Amino acid sequence: MKIHKITNGPLMQNCYVLEKNKQAIVIDPGIETNKIIEFLEKNKLQAKSVLLTHGHFDHIFSAKALKEKGAKIYISEVDAPKLLDNEINCGFLCDIYSEPCLPDGFLTEGKCEIEGEEFEIVNTPGHTSGSIIIVYKDNVFTGDTYFSKGIYGRTDLLDGNQEELVKSLKKVEKIVKNKKVFAGHE
Repeated sequence: MKIHKITNGPLMQNCYVLEKNKQAIVIDPGIETNKIIEFLEKNKLQAKSVLLTHGHFDHIFSAKALKEKGAKIYISEVDAPKLLDNEINCGFLCDIYSEPCLPDGFLTEGKCEIEGEEFEIVNTPGHTSGSIIIVYKDNVFTGDTYFSKGIYGRTDLLDGNQEELVKSLKKVEKIVKNKKVFAGHE
């Protein structure tokens, strides 16, 4: 599966497109909806699923547009309410408001199959209470839980928790060893 990165928005958020047989799994579609859709169309890709590492506006903004094009939306059950509420998804911080979007399913800890591919979901609360990382083969999509070299997401927003993040980072450090990290920013 090929992995493409689309960096977008004022916060330089990274959206990832996993491509196989002209079908795509999109991870964390950011706020430049047109840029993401243009990439998919240019490469003749059909987005089948959208996986969200957490529910902040800069990671979920384009989910509804992709859902309207036929993709199924998946997020942790804890962060799912952020898909419906711009106050708790922190859109107000940048005056960027996403359209409400209901998830099609929940990403729960453990192994799961999405579009015929095996993924592992790991709960990593701290940046948000429902943050997760997504492991696919030797690749780890860390959202804003972990960036690189000890850099991690902030915990001062609404349901962030520094103590929980420290616990999560200990777990993540073991997982990312000898794997390629695809972070939410940078």
